[in-house]
Amino acid sequence: MSDGRVPPPGRQDAPVAERPVRVESLEGGFAWVVADRAGGCSGCPEKGGCGHAALLGEAPPIRLKVDNRLNAKPGEWVAIGLPSSGLIASFGVAYGLPVLGFLAGTLAGSAFGGTAAAMLGGACGLGLAFLAGRRLCAAGRGRTAPEMLRKVPPPAGPCGT
Repeated sequence: MSDGRVPPPGRQDAPVAERPVRVESLEGGFAWVVADRAGGCSGCPEKGGCGHAALLGEAPPIRLKVDNRLNAKPGEWVAIGLPSSGLIASFGVAYGLPVLGFLAGTLAGSAFGGTAAAMLGGACGLGLAFLAGRRLCAAGRGRTAPEMLRKVPPPAGPCGT
């Protein structure tokens, strides 16, 4: 920063998604937080909850273990967020890498033989892409984990009580 201020601790990219959650318990330097699924996100047409939860019945609340960098106590409400760079990278690993692995394997298999070799190559390429994605996720776990942003007041309504 050119004005001499020290940047705040944590990631320097703005969170792309944030949500208020209640701190349930503490474990070392971490906090277990609970997010109710009943809210629905702003882009979802199902304001009463997720469409998947409606198909499968009542979904339990989401429990996450996050770094307690705000020293929050059980019962307090905090906003957690996902960093935008980590979220975009996660989408690339989860969706792009398997497609690229499958296509590369299929092309390589078809170069060595006919349809059977292309199918086998596609399956091998997909498997290798999943293994590579697993390693990439393990290596980048700190960049894609949700983090506490700030303490917030309890939301109005049934989830705040």
